Amino acid sequence: RLAPADLALAMSHVNSEPRGALGFATPARAFRAMLGEDAAALLDAYGVWDVPLGDLDLTPGLIERARAERGDAPLA
Repeated sequence: RLAPADLALAMSHVNSEPRGALGFATPARAFRAMLGEDAAALLDAYGVWDVPLGDLDLTPGLIERARAERGDAPLA
């Protein structure tokens, strides 16, 4: 079962990848640019943060590695 931390981690990585369709901005930055403080508050409430480009991990193992680091059981 996915934990809220797993979802926040995945959302953070997916929304930190620059997109050509957004002028190579990230979806999270574009969202903040459009809606300002409301967008920032919503992302903060969901635990979504900006992941530096060099740290992006869009592989299936992202959540499993994070769960192991936290000491959570692996997903079945």
